[in-house]
Amino acid sequence: MKQKRSTIIGLVAGVGLVLCIGAIATQQILENETEVSIEQVPEAVKTTLLAEANGGTINEIEMDTEDGQTVYEAEVIIDGVEVEIKVAADGTLLGKETEQDDDDADDEDD
Repeated sequence: MKQKRSTIIGLVAGVGLVLCIGAIATQQILENETEVSIEQVPEAVKTTLLAEANGGTINEIEMDTEDGQTVYEAEVIIDGVEVEIKVAADGTLLGKETEQDDDDADDEDD
């Protein structure tokens, strides 16, 4: 009886794990996000990101597709503050916001 229960618990846990992994993979496919390095982005994007980072640390860059256009979103730490920089494939700065800006917007919703 104990062995049967252990087998069932193991099976349920395994199925749960597979479903979670599948959900994460599906979300990434739907969002079309791909993590890339600074060496993999177009030169115009690299130039804009480095200029906007202003010596900060670029932690992560994601390539995404929005409205059929490729965009790059970088997570950068500037003076201890996390900043998201969004750049078009041609190097045009599309936006720059701090995590504090996001937190303030969340506070206003309350």
